[in-house]
Amino acid sequence: MALYETLAQHFIDDIQAQRLPAGSRLPALRTMAKQHQVSMTTATKTYDYLQQTGWIYAQPQSGYFVANQIEAISFPSLNIKSIEQRDPKRFAPLNGYNPASALFSPLGTSMISPELQPSVALQRSIKRVTQRAGKHLFQYPETQGDKGLRSALAKHFHHDNLAFSAADFVITNGCIDAVRLAIESVTKAGDTIAISSPCFSGLLDLLSALSRKVIEIPISDKGLDLDLLETLLQQGLIKASLFSTSNMNPTGMTLPVEQKQALATLSAQYKTPMIEDDVYFELSHQKQHTLPAKYWDKEGYVIWCGSFSKTLAAGLRLGWSLPGRYFTPYLNQHALTSFGVNGLIQTCLAEFINTGEYRSHVNKIRTVLNQHIHSYQQFLIKHLPSHAKISVPHGGIVLWVQIPDLNAPQLEKAANKQGIDIRSGACFSTHDFYHDCFRINCGWPLENTGDKHSTYQQLIRLCEIINSLMRAET
Repeated sequence: MALYETLAQHFIDDIQAQRLPAGSRLPALRTMAKQHQVSMTTATKTYDYLQQTGWIYAQPQSGYFVANQIEAISFPSLNIKSIEQRDPKRFAPLNGYNPASALFSPLGTSMISPELQPSVALQRSIKRVTQRAGKHLFQYPETQGDKGLRSALAKHFHHDNLAFSAADFVITNGCIDAVRLAIESVTKAGDTIAISSPCFSGLLDLLSALSRKVIEIPISDKGLDLDLLETLLQQGLIKASLFSTSNMNPTGMTLPVEQKQALATLSAQYKTPMIEDDVYFELSHQKQHTLPAKYWDKEGYVIWCGSFSKTLAAGLRLGWSLPGRYFTPYLNQHALTSFGVNGLIQTCLAEFINTGEYRSHVNKIRTVLNQHIHSYQQFLIKHLPSHAKISVPHGGIVLWVQIPDLNAPQLEKAANKQGIDIRSGACFSTHDFYHDCFRINCGWPLENTGDKHSTYQQLIRLCEIINSLMRAET
């Protein structure tokens, strides 16, 4: 970490511990620089960082003050602890990502804005690769994936204390493809898979398409109901589990370390595979990445899946998996369903990682996305009914909102008519439980530019629709 980031974390720790309560005035820049024996440049960068991430604010002619922090909200968790095997085709609406839909607005699909994508740096990498391209780039790629990219990923994750080798990785066409291969490798049509509740709608769509049944495991602010999961494992009611564990979609929460350890332990104890969809792993809002459950997987029962879709650009369609003990059936399934992944894109991404530009980009957007989340939270607090509950994510790009008595499916339809794309809570479960919740994407900056099509104006109209619906209910 840079010196200003280390110093900023010192202030963050004091704010979190209430040693610096909301409204407290911070030392003037020159005073702070002398107290911590740093340059004015470092002091300025420190306060700029704290402002960008929502911890402090500047008041002209008065100085810097600690901002009001949003307290973590306890959302109601699924109150149906059922071992009923449910078919997503019957119970889960197909409301996930639909690339064929003509409707698109920044609030709907979970992704970063084009302005946050490192287009120039990526173009430089692509240019360098194509200039020295050999004939191998125009041949069928290796099924497991380009060795250069696998080596680059291994080196990249080693920096995060994840000891994987290039031989462990399989390169895929995005994270959802990595998850699909995992499901097909360890289960068959009609089998039942344990998932979290709520669960990303795209995974429910995938499970429906693959004719798998599900049992939902309630998740609360304390984490997954591991007792229910172990009951399912003991009784042999599930063939696998499928969980996100870090900065998960749609709630933004991250499972406690103890739960991640327990998931790896339970998978090994009951010899039942766990598929870990960790596409948001690198988008933590904390100073360090959280570790995946895969870190504690010593016997290879966890299949770890990720991609560049959320950190770089969804259009790259490039992901990876560590299949562990299921490596052979996983690779065979990959060979049966594709002839590998675009070799040119793999080589370009390896170049981008090896130059250090990928890590630099990720570190930058983590700070920016944290700022986005804070801006959206403050906006919603100001414009939504006072009893609205707004999530306080540990990372990622989305906010989960609950407004008791709201009809979220009705909200979604009304918003769609005005060209606003959101996700109703109904599409994140096979149970009719999240009908008063919705999810919005925060990957776009929230700036009042005056443009009626801007994200700011869309969010204004969305809040107006919500308030209108709530008045109609009363």
